[in-house]
Amino acid sequence: MKNSSITFTDRFEEEVKRSGLSKAAIADKIGVSKSTITRYSDGSIGPNASSIAKLSMLFGCSTDYLLGLTPERNSSGEPLMKESNVYYETDDSIRKLLKLTDEELESLSRKQIEEIYAFIEFQVERSKKAAE
Repeated sequence: MKNSSITFTDRFEEEVKRSGLSKAAIADKIGVSKSTITRYSDGSIGPNASSIAKLSMLFGCSTDYLLGLTPERNSSGEPLMKESNVYYETDDSIRKLLKLTDEELESLSRKQIEEIYAFIEFQVERSKKAAE
């Protein structure tokens, strides 16, 4: 049962402090805007299910803990999303395709990389339709 005195906003703020990450870095890692993170912090909005899952992986806690449903963070207490896990494995393919250096690839935000994937998918579908 949910402890009504602990809210998502409370847990989120605790985890931001615990992580040592800036709110801008958190926003980038989970693919939302910095203003969205600010709104999570002030309680004006709550995250959607996808963002809750990403935040729990980033912070290394369970979604239930983040939502204030349990006092237990998780069994290991270690972040589930290591820095090396932030980028998809296939990002290496994008790096090669676009002839990017590692530094150039790392400078791209998660949102920018997802936009690259979406554009590639769009072009593949476009090619399929043209071939019909």
